[in-house]
Amino acid sequence: MKSTVEKLGKNQVALEVEVAEERVEKALDEASRKVARQVRIPGFRPGRAPRRVIEMRLGPEVLYQEALEELVPEAYVQALRDNDLTPIDNPDFDILEMEVGRPLRFKATVELKPEVTLGEYKGLEATKQTKRVTNDDVDRVLEEMREQNAQLVDSEKEGIETGDFVVIDFTGYVDDQPFPGGAAEGYTLEIGRGYFIPGFEEQLIGAKLKETRQVVVTFPEDYQHSQLAGQEARFDVKIQAIKEKSYPALNDDFAKDVGDFETLLELRADIRQRLEETAGQIAERQLEDDLMKQIAQRSSVDIPNIMIERQMDQKRQRMERELQYSGLTVDQYMEIMDLAEEELEAKWRTEAEAEVKLALVLEALVAAENISVSDEELEEYIKELAGDGPNSALRQAHLESQKEGLQDQLAGEKAVEVIKANARITEVTVDEPEVGSEAVADEVTEDASTDEDMAIEDGSEEKDVK
Repeated sequence: MKSTVEKLGKNQVALEVEVAEERVEKALDEASRKVARQVRIPGFRPGRAPRRVIEMRLGPEVLYQEALEELVPEAYVQALRDNDLTPIDNPDFDILEMEVGRPLRFKATVELKPEVTLGEYKGLEATKQTKRVTNDDVDRVLEEMREQNAQLVDSEKEGIETGDFVVIDFTGYVDDQPFPGGAAEGYTLEIGRGYFIPGFEEQLIGAKLKETRQVVVTFPEDYQHSQLAGQEARFDVKIQAIKEKSYPALNDDFAKDVGDFETLLELRADIRQRLEETAGQIAERQLEDDLMKQIAQRSSVDIPNIMIERQMDQKRQRMERELQYSGLTVDQYMEIMDLAEEELEAKWRTEAEAEVKLALVLEALVAAENISVSDEELEEYIKELAGDGPNSALRQAHLESQKEGLQDQLAGEKAVEVIKANARITEVTVDEPEVGSEAVADEVTEDASTDEDMAIEDGSEEKDVK
């Protein structure tokens, strides 16, 4: 097989490929046997009709088309390897010649991954800002742990207030007729969180224990069940219980309950240690981001639009998934944030272009430093990512199926270590780096909390009227 490359533009080439006539003949014979099994030729058993008969009955074009479907992809991939080309899109094929006794010639026009001109990446200057952990940070984590270990107890209040939890029975009516999903018994609802239809919770404020209150609301125009959208509904609501949170005292008993600690002081010391570890990890990530952004600014690359568009699609899909957890669509998010579609698209494009450039620059750094990842290093990396615990084997099996991507990821991490080792880094401790204490404390709280959720006396299922 022969191939030549003609450069058409900055990232586009025309790849002309010639496949030897012997390989073409072999492909035509294979195509003949395949077609013979698929069609019925009078006078021949299935699969036994010779090639010349098939060509006479069906026309040679049928065999040529079948052979091309095998020959062209095979030869194209080999030509890419031979010329060390990395495409970023599907090619456009043009068959130049294919006939009996002649080589197959075709042209593939394809867009390639762009070349990166690296700027200076050694001797960079950067500052590593590590957040100073304070007693207030430790207190914040403790309060969040108290929140997570709070219990619901009967309230002695005379009437419902915002922030209370109420256990209710309710039945909903539209035009004096009950509707599906509009009734529940023993349902626990936090007043003021806005979980139900707008106006529902507010009309329960002031209601007393065992009282039955009538609530009238209008379903939103964009309600998920179209038959109820925009409809006025009446709910008969009976207050079965009024509850409020009871928080555990911060003492040695609390420390024993939430972990393997004898005293509250031991718990505070453990929280502080993990806050400091997390602060260091965040500072390290910010340092790496800063160094990579410096290198990207010093480097040049002509990014094909298709790479930016694909990254934008990924950002859009990621946002849609994240918004689903909040019950929102992208359109609703834009309305809440007062963003026009053009503004959001422009924001995504700017971010996508920067992300693609960083990825390309990192690949170029790996190549420039001749960084490789051995099989042993990759296996150790996968074990480290899988971690310990009951599901580690399952996680490791999943990671094993992503070896190629993980190999690139580890190579990138090794490249970043080279950058840091050759940079002039100033380390400082600050009260508020770019990412504040909340990010640090949140990570620690998640680890320090118990596995038990706040107890809520609610055996009912969530209903559609929310």
